[in-house]
Amino acid sequence: MDTLTLEHISYQYKKADREVLKDVNCRFSSGEMAAVIGPSGSGKTTFLSILAGLDMPTSGTIRMDGQDMLGMDRDLWRRREVAVIFQSFQLFPRLTVLENAMFPLELNGTSGKEAAREAKANLKLVGLAEEKFKRYPANLSGGEQQRVAIARSLSSGARILLADEPTGNLDEENTKNIISIFRRLAHELGYCIIVVTHDNEITAISDAVWKMTDGELVHYEAVQG
Repeated sequence: MDTLTLEHISYQYKKADREVLKDVNCRFSSGEMAAVIGPSGSGKTTFLSILAGLDMPTSGTIRMDGQDMLGMDRDLWRRREVAVIFQSFQLFPRLTVLENAMFPLELNGTSGKEAAREAKANLKLVGLAEEKFKRYPANLSGGEQQRVAIARSLSSGARILLADEPTGNLDEENTKNIISIFRRLAHELGYCIIVVTHDNEITAISDAVWKMTDGELVHYEAVQG
C-alpha cells in the first residue's frame, strides 16, 4: 500500500440536518505517521469509523493505490487491510497475551503452529517479554496491554493502522514507548499509521498533522521528526 486517498468525503446521519464530515480531502502514505487532531465533537471519530470500514460515507471516494475501497468487501477490509488500536485496548480478557495476538491470524485461516510463531514475533517486535505471553490482560500494566493491542493489529496483516487516542490511558513513560513503536513501524517497516489524538507529544513528532474542525479537515502542519 503506497497511498490511501480520500476525495470529497461527506457524511450525514440519517434524518439529521447537518453533515458530520464536509468535503474531506486527504492522503496518507506508507512509511508515514500522521496525526488527526481537533476538539471533541468535531468529526474525528466518524472519520476514523469510515477509514475502518465501520461506516460508509454519504458521498465521495476512498482509494487504496487507486483501487476503490468503497467497492470492496467491508468485512475483508476490516480483517485484512486495516486494523484499529483503541484507547481502552479492547483485548479479550479470557485469552492470554499470546492467544490475543494469535486471534487475527487464526481468523484468517492460519494454522495454530504458524499463528503462534507469527504472534510471538509480533509481540517481540513491540517489546513485550516472552515471560508475559501466558498472562491474561488483567495481569498486565496499561502500557503492556497497549503493546499487545498493537501486536494483535500486526497479526491481522493490515498495513494501515488506525489508533484512537492510543496513549489516553497511559503515563508519560508508556506514552513515549508507544509513540516510539508507532514511529518505528512507520519509518522502518513501512506501515501507514493514522493516530486520532489530543496528545501534543504525538503531534510534535508526526510526519503530518491534520486538523478537524466542524467536520472539515485541513492539513495543519508538516513536522519532520
